[in-house]
Parts: sequence; C-alpha cells; structure tokens
Amino acid sequence: MTYDIQGNLQNDSQVTVSVIFENKSTSFLKSMELNVLDSLNAKMLRPEGSSVHDGIPVPFQLPPGISNEAQFVFTLQSIVMAQKLKGTLSFIVKNDNGSTHEKLDFKLHFSCASYLITTPCYSDAFAKLLESGDLHMSSIKVDGISISFQHLLAKICFYHHFSVVERVDSCASMYSRSIQGHHVCLLVKKGENSVSVDGKCNDSTLLSNLLDEMKETLSKC
Repeated sequence: MTYDIQGNLQNDSQVTVSVIFENKSTSFLKSMELNVLDSLNAKMLRPEGSSVHDGIPVPFQLPPGISNEAQFVFTLQSIVMAQKLKGTLSFIVKNDNGSTHEKLDFKLHFSCASYLITTPCYSDAFAKLLESGDLHMSSIKVDGISISFQHLLAKICFYHHFSVVERVDSCASMYSRSIQGHHVCLLVKKGENSVSVDGKCNDSTLLSNLLDEMKETLSKC
C-alpha cells in the first residue's frame, strides 16, 4: 500500500487520500475493506448509516501481481498540526487451498504540507501580503546542503506544495495556501553549503510545523 494526500480549495475541511493497493502475492485478494480509526480532529467519511467501526469496501478485487487505486475522503477540523491515524485493511486470500481471512495494520501520516495547495502568486500580491502586518514569522537554517539551488527549490515545490513567485540568483520567494485559507510566504536563500528559510503565515503553529517538515526534507539534500 502506498498513498498520497491531497487537499481541495473548494472544501476547507476535507482531504482526499488516494491509496494504491498492490498484490505482491501469488493469491487472489477479494472482499477488501479499509477502516481508519477516527481521532478528535480527523474522521473518515463513511456511507450514511455506517458506524465508526464499519470499514469502507474497496471497489475492486486484486489478482496476483496487479495494483489498483481507490480514494477515501477525510474530514478535518484543525490543520495546524500533523497527525497519524491508525488503520486496518481486512481481506480474503483465495488460492488453490481455499480461502483465509487476513488483515494488514497501517498508519496514515497527515503532514501539515498535505493541507497545502500549490497556488500561483504574483509578486505584487506577494509583496502586499508581506507588508500587511497580519503574518507571524519564523525561520530555519539547514547546513550541509550539496544540491543545486534549482534542485532545492524543486524539492520544496514537489514535497511541500509551494510555487516560486520570483527568483534572483540564489534567493527565491515562494508561496502556498492551505485548504483553510492560510497564506504561507517563504524567502529561501542558499549559502555556499547551507540554506536559510524565512517564513510568514497567518498561523504561527502551522508555520512552525511546516518549517520543521521542510527542515527534515532539506536535511536529506
């Protein structure tokens, strides 16, 4: 199982989790059901009349060596902190010897970056945001950076859902927006073997957590 989490600007309290199920066995997998335990903050959207203990049927079966994708919607209240939800996939394994019931436990990690939508922003609108005085500020610095500035910006865009507003030499301004309308502005500067990121956002907790996640990504560069 692999998964991807995507927000939706049309709904400030929902994200869609796309799960790819791959059958690496030589048996036939059927009657698959996925269930994720609700938390105080996040709940899996279930069919009407279902209880929190009911799983959601996966709408396909998996022959040996085959993969397929299903989508599940989660409702959220607060998006300023990352969280992990425990889940279980139950299924029937069918082969020449008969059928057995099996289950697979897993965790879904909702990072703060998964609540961001890549959103373009013009430089004049970006400047007005910075001048508004409504944003909190925080910074990080990461040493031991060996990749090019272009590659580094691409990683921030891909893994953290930002767009580049403007780039001059080894300095770039970047922007993203959360599903709940938070503006996130970054100024990224690359030194000889380091990078510094100055961030501004409507919510200080969200900004701090986003920068921590970014630091983890950049530390691997």
